[in-house]
Amino acid sequence: MVKHLEEFFKIKPRFDFLISLLISDVFPGPWKNRFLIIFLMLFNTFACSLVILHLKNAIGTEININILVTILMFFLLFEYCIRIVLGLFNRTKFTVLMQNIKDLFEEQDEDPELSSIMEFHLKNSMKYFVFFNRMLTYIACSTAILISLYFRYNEDYGLLFDLPFVVSDNIFWIWKEMLYLLQIVITVVGAYSIVSIDLGIMFLGLQIIAEINIFNDYLKNINRILINQPNFLCRIIKRHSSLISNINILSELTSEVSFMQLFLSCITFMFGLSFLMKYLSGIGNYVLFSAGIIHSLPICVLGEFIKRKTDDLSETLCLINWLELSLKDQKAFLIILGMAQREYGIKAGGMYDINLYAFVKIAKIALSYSAVLYSLSK
Repeated sequence: MVKHLEEFFKIKPRFDFLISLLISDVFPGPWKNRFLIIFLMLFNTFACSLVILHLKNAIGTEININILVTILMFFLLFEYCIRIVLGLFNRTKFTVLMQNIKDLFEEQDEDPELSSIMEFHLKNSMKYFVFFNRMLTYIACSTAILISLYFRYNEDYGLLFDLPFVVSDNIFWIWKEMLYLLQIVITVVGAYSIVSIDLGIMFLGLQIIAEINIFNDYLKNINRILINQPNFLCRIIKRHSSLISNINILSELTSEVSFMQLFLSCITFMFGLSFLMKYLSGIGNYVLFSAGIIHSLPICVLGEFIKRKTDDLSETLCLINWLELSLKDQKAFLIILGMAQREYGIKAGGMYDINLYAFVKIAKIALSYSAVLYSLSK
C-alpha cells in the first residue's frame, strides 16, 4: 500500500465523523460517532431554546454587552441548525465529492515520477489538515471557555440563557455556579460543533487544492510524458473535467453557508469593535473580536488558495509549448485551454468571491460602523 493511502486511512475515522456531522448521518461509523452526532444535535437545539428564552425575557431592558453577546450566541446556534439542514439537502453532493476524493487517493500511476507527484501533494494535504484540525479545535474551545469565564467573573454581564420557571436573580449560590458551569458547556459545545463543520469543509477544500497541484505538475511535464504515453492527454482532459466538477460541487456546498459566516462575522466585528472603543481594558471584548476572526478567516483563506491555485493552473497551460504536440494533441489541448479560461473558486450566495479581500472588506465595514457609532456617542 502506498504511503499517502496509509496516511489517509489513519485520519479517515476523523474525516468520516466530520462528514457524517455535516450531513447528519448517524447510521454508519462506530457507536461513539453516532452518540456524539446525536448529542450535538439535541444539545445545541436545547441550548438555542434557552438562549431564545433569555432574549424574550430581555425585551424592554437596556441593551448591553450581555444582550449583544446573547444575540451572537443565538446566531451561532441558529447557523449550526441551518448548516445541518443544508447538509441533509446536499447529502448527494457530499457523497459524490467524498467518493471523488477517495478515488483520487486510491489512484495509482505506473510512471514513478507521476506517482511521486501525487504522493507528495496528497501527503501534504493531510499534514495540513491534521495541523488545522488541532489548532482550530483548541482555539475555538479555548475562546469559548475564556468568554464564559469572563462573564462569570463580571457580574454585570451575567448569564447568556434562562431556564424555564427559574428566576436567575433569586437562587442559591450553588445553583448559580451550576448555571455558569452550564454556560461554559453550552459555549464550548456550540463552538466545537461549528468548528467541526468548518473542518469538514476544510478537509474537502484541502484535497481539491492537492488535486489542483497534482494537475499543475502533470501539465509541467506533459511534453516529456507524451513521448512515452501517447494517450496521456486524454487522461489530462478527464482529470481536468473532474477537477472542475469538484470545485463547482464545493462552491455549491459552501454557497449559503459562507454567506452566513461572513454576515455573522461582520456583526461580531461590529459589536467587538464598538465595545473595544468604549472599554479598551475589557479582555472579553478582545476575545469576542478574536471569535469573529476565527469564524470567517478559515473559509476565506481556503477560497483564496483555491483561487490562486486555479490562476496558476491557467498560467501553466499558457506556458506549455503546444506547437511541439501533434495535430491531434493540439486540438485536445485547445479544449483544455478553453476550459481553463473561466474563473473558478468559492462564491458566497453564488455571487461574491470568498477570499482574503472579502474578509478585509468585512473588517472595514465593521470598523467604519463602529467609528460612526463612537463619534456619535461623544
